Formats: sequence, C-alpha cells, structure tokens
Amino acid sequence: MKQIGGIMGQLPFEKRSKEIYIKKECETDWNYGQNPNERSVKELLDFGIINLNKQQGPSSHQISDYVKRVLHVNKAGHSGTLVNF
Repeated sequence: MKQIGGIMGQLPFEKRSKEIYIKKECETDWNYGQNPNERSVKELLDFGIINLNKQQGPSSHQISDYVKRVLHVNKAGHSGTLVNF
C-alpha cells in the first residue's frame, strides 16, 4: 500500500512549487467576525473552504480524495467541473 506523502513518495500536487497571491488586504469588523489567525484548526477544517487550482490530470473526485486523506477528514467535495477556455 502506498503511503501518502512523507517517506514513500509525494502526491502530484506536493511536487509543484506554490505561491500565495493576495488581492487586497482588508480590516475585519470584529463585531461580525473573528481574526482568522485565532481560529482553531478544528474550526478551519469544519467551516473552511480550500481553493485549489487543479491542473490537468487528476479528476476533481481524485483531488477531493487526496484532500480527505492528507487532512484526515471524513468529508471533502468539489463544487463541479470547470471548463477551460
């Protein structure tokens, strides 16, 4: 059985370099929210959304499965397939 990540190998998305792009820095109105940096990991996983730029190759279903296995969560899904123009 292939081990996920770590010693036995990397998943395809782990082999690519990643960059973080910030469109706009904003202040949060603390009457309506919480500092994202103060949220627990459980809160982030329970209520969070992960945006992935899926490259050609693995299906959306496979990526959802990777996310579940890497994050050790029971539920993960995708919102559909996008057509490249």
